[in-house]
Formats: sequence, structure tokens, C-alpha cells
Amino acid sequence: MTTRIHVPAGTARAVTLREGQTLRIINVEGRQVADFIAYNADDMREALSTMHTAVSIGRLFPTTGDRLRSNRRRPIVEIMRDDTGRHDMIIAMCDPWRYEYDFNVKGHRSCSDNYLEALATFQLERHQLPHPINFFQNMSYPDGRVQFGESLAQPGDTLELRALINLVAAVSACPMDLNPISGFRIHDLALEVL
Repeated sequence: MTTRIHVPAGTARAVTLREGQTLRIINVEGRQVADFIAYNADDMREALSTMHTAVSIGRLFPTTGDRLRSNRRRPIVEIMRDDTGRHDMIIAMCDPWRYEYDFNVKGHRSCSDNYLEALATFQLERHQLPHPINFFQNMSYPDGRVQFGESLAQPGDTLELRALINLVAAVSACPMDLNPISGFRIHDLALEVL
């Protein structure tokens, strides 16, 4: 049985996954960045860690077959399908201060706020949110500079993640519409739990 969850543009949804279940993240209209975080459902002090993952897989841009690591260096999620092939593990999730300090905009939705809303039942505080993997985000770092490119995701592009442990995960249809990552226009995502 498959459960489908609609993620409206600029919002987030949380799911629980049992070990062995698959989460599909579907880029409905294309070009939408999907920030992803995950916790060990049995001990939420253990969470997905992009820096531990980068060291273990030996690259900055994860893809099919990569096992994403926790802050305890344990593989907790495996990428089983990757239609787009370009994702980022360096850029921090957007938060109220990103919009205020870098764009002079107050009150803009952010991934950080989205996660606090989606995971409200767990009573997490902002400092307990792990650094996300930015699926479908097209970044480059020539000569150490940060360049934001438009997402390469086409309509219907799908990423499949298999849970290697019991997880609480959340996906944010990133609200960033002030730089090119989602083509200056945000879109819906869909999630499927298999």
C-alpha cells in the first residue's frame, strides 16, 4: 500500500518510516528544491548528518547507491533512485535571518520554520534541527565560491530513499524564491511512503 502526501509550495510535511520502507520525493512541476532531514525514531538525538555523510561517501553531491549517515556515522538512509542527479549537502536551510539579513525581507516562510511546524508534536527547538540535504538543489563551488544554480529537476523527477532504521523524516518544499535555486518560483512536491 502506498500513502501519498501533498506538500504545498513553501511548506513541509513529516513522515515516519519503518526500517525497509521507501520514501519517494516527487518533483511535481520540476525545479523545486526539497530540503530533507531525518531522525532515528527510537532516539532523536541521532539525526542525519551531511558532514558525516560527505566524509563517508567521499563527495559533496550524493546520488544513487549512497548511504546517508547519522551524527553517529551510522548509515540510516540509502538513495535507491535519483532521476535528477544533482543535490547539495553544504548550504544551510533557510531561516528567518537568511531573508532578513541577506534580502532585507521580514516574515518570509523558511525551511527552518517549516520543520518546526511539521515536527511540532516532537516539541523540537530550532537548534535541534539537523543540517538538511537539499535534494534537487544545483550548487557549484568553483575556486571555493558559492554559486546558486537553478534546479535541474524536470516535472515528475523522483528521488527514492530507503530507511535503514526506523525514522522520523521531514521534507520542505523550500520557500526560497529570492535566488535562482527553484527558478525564482516555488512549486509543490509530493511524497509517497511505500
